[in-house]
Amino acid sequence: MILAALLLALPSPAYAADGELRTVQDVLARFDDEPDVSAVQEMVLTYSKTDQRHVEAWLAASKSAALLPQLQFKYNYANGLDNDFDYLVIDSTDPTSDATADLTGSGVDIDHKFEVKAKWDLNELVMSSERIRVISETQDIVKLRDKVLEEVNRLYFERRRLQVDMLLNPGDMKAQLKNELRLQELTAQLDAYTGGRFSAALAGAKRK
Repeated sequence: MILAALLLALPSPAYAADGELRTVQDVLARFDDEPDVSAVQEMVLTYSKTDQRHVEAWLAASKSAALLPQLQFKYNYANGLDNDFDYLVIDSTDPTSDATADLTGSGVDIDHKFEVKAKWDLNELVMSSERIRVISETQDIVKLRDKVLEEVNRLYFERRRLQVDMLLNPGDMKAQLKNELRLQELTAQLDAYTGGRFSAALAGAKRK
């Protein structure tokens, strides 16, 4: 923030036509093709799904969660066999005579019964436990997001300061190698926070 304010306060002459580095703006213009810090912050929020749009969507979903009832389904199946008989006595004068049964009709009773119950908790419609949980979690997410963005800002400007130093003070081979490895390290760290989007943006800028 302080660096940006100082740069804005400086005069802004046109970039030297011959490519010579005469002003602060000439130096920083060498990195115009790279994503600025705002673009990198957006990459971080998109990758981590912690931008304000996602937070608001979670809160909206938790608010409507209590509108859905608890559903109970019940199914009953009954199968009964029904037989009708006529009983005939062979010899009515003989009490020990066996009776015979004649099947006159039979059938199967099948019964299907479905039952559905819906239950709402009216207390949950006012402030559901799910919404309270989401609010608590979103507060934690916002705190984490702020810490991540703070670290990304630090890495971004440390990388930019290193780039400027490499441009103005290349040094010997050993210093150049050390600075190049540190530059790759900072780039990899920014990639870790952006899911590789930072390097993809750098590669896209080089192809233009």
